Amino acid sequence: MRIVHAADSFAPDVGGIERQVEALALAQRADGHDVSIITAVNKDDAQDDDLDVHRGLRTRWMTIAFPSFNHSMVAEVLDRGDVDVVHAHFTVASPIAIYVARAASRRGIPVAVTVHSVWWKVAVAHRFVSGVFFGPSLLRVVYSGVSTMIAEHIKRVYPHCGEVSVVPNLVDTDWWAPATPSLHRAGDPDFRVVLVGRLKKRKHIDEFIDILSRVKAKVPTGTSVAVSIVGAGPRHDDLQEQIEQLGLGSWVELLGHRTPEQIRDLLHESDLFVAPSRQEAFGIAALEARSAGVPVVGYNFTGLADFVESGVEGLLVDDADDMVDSLAKLLVDAERVERLKASTRSRRPSVTFDDAMRATYDFYERARRELGSRGEKQSR
Repeated sequence: MRIVHAADSFAPDVGGIERQVEALALAQRADGHDVSIITAVNKDDAQDDDLDVHRGLRTRWMTIAFPSFNHSMVAEVLDRGDVDVVHAHFTVASPIAIYVARAASRRGIPVAVTVHSVWWKVAVAHRFVSGVFFGPSLLRVVYSGVSTMIAEHIKRVYPHCGEVSVVPNLVDTDWWAPATPSLHRAGDPDFRVVLVGRLKKRKHIDEFIDILSRVKAKVPTGTSVAVSIVGAGPRHDDLQEQIEQLGLGSWVELLGHRTPEQIRDLLHESDLFVAPSRQEAFGIAALEARSAGVPVVGYNFTGLADFVESGVEGLLVDDADDMVDSLAKLLVDAERVERLKASTRSRRPSVTFDDAMRATYDFYERARRELGSRGEKQSR
């Protein structure tokens, strides 16, 4: 197939969607497909040796590109031979992806849209961008979400959009899996808790630090807990100040950036992984931790519910109060934590790399079946 991905964010920018689009394009190219990428990101340190990447002009407001300035580039990619499917990746601000989807739809090219963020935000932004920049137009696409939760959001907001597929993010679950038994046992001498994520407001790490303060007040004095927060970002200094003000210096350490190999090693000797975001569309870091055999504690109304069975592979809680109570109980019950670790390590993750690739190709076939191929459209 000839596949064109459209994503406003892409490498060298850092984030979940950037990693996913690049990983998917590389995997599809390895499968023998002709893959191109259209993105708004144009930076001096961009290296595209391994992929056919078409970058927008350097005319962005903050992270928002102006599609009209990139009309020629988009037309050149879409009109260069037969495109079998355009895979548009929507997040909260996606003017380039929306523009490419509309341009492809007008050409009769099947368009498959994957939503990577909480859908009501994407829907509001989509309608605003379409109305302000493009005007009214019939957008013929098929939709998918990166999790069941996102798919359900799409159905509620667009009740007449038809079937909504679930196309999970790509995580090499086998690479994260432990090869040897852990040398560490919960509470011996401490409980090891890990969080991995960008230090940004939307990750709700400040709320998790507040939760830890409440947990510390509920457990017996002297309970030994080591919380490692991995990641860099603009909120580092604010979070460090918060840790000190709450008296959590003996519990929490901001480790900064770590390589995937270093994160994997850390996970293999940890007891719990916490995913504190209440707006987690999927939870890449959480699936990596679960694949590494670490029980995950997160919220049951997020994308984590697709791959964490509560009580077996971690705990999915209702709200912040529930998370406080659940963590406080776990941190004084080493035997229960060890049971969770054993069951997590013994079960294959319910979402694997192969599952995600298969779901992606099935989604493309659905787009071609429901929307028709370019040749079929032009012959009518």
